Parts: sequence; C-alpha cells; structure tokens
Amino acid sequence: SLQKQNQQTRDDLTDRILAFLEASGGASELTDYSPPEAIYKQYGVSKKNYKKALGKLYKERRISLAKDQVKLLKP
Repeated sequence: SLQKQNQQTRDDLTDRILAFLEASGGASELTDYSPPEAIYKQYGVSKKNYKKALGKLYKERRISLAKDQVKLLKP
C-alpha cells in the first residue's frame, strides 16, 4: 500500500469528512459507491480508507448512508 493508515490518519479523515458535510449543508453525493478517482480528488485518500472512515462514522451514528448520498445526523 502506498498510503499509511493508522489511527491518527483515520481520525483526521473522519474529521475532514464531517467538516465537508457541515460545509455542504449536511449532505454529500460522494459515497462508498463513488469512483476511486472522485474520492481521491476530494480527500486525497484511497477508496478503501474512505470506506473505513465512513464505516467508523456510521457505527458512531454520526452519518447515514444511502447509495447516492451521505447525510450528517444531528446529535
């Protein structure tokens, strides 16, 4: 793997995803079904790492996942 993935990197990515969702009205069309190139263009990470970060946020009940959208859940 060309990208190192550790706890700090995952935490940084989840923070960046949350910040992006907040800045874009609480929703994003960039999902785990999006092409790897689109994910890399937005976040500079592989699709695998993006999906891990989304999974973490989903398990923490901070986002909801749909095939065409990721939504920020209000606490």
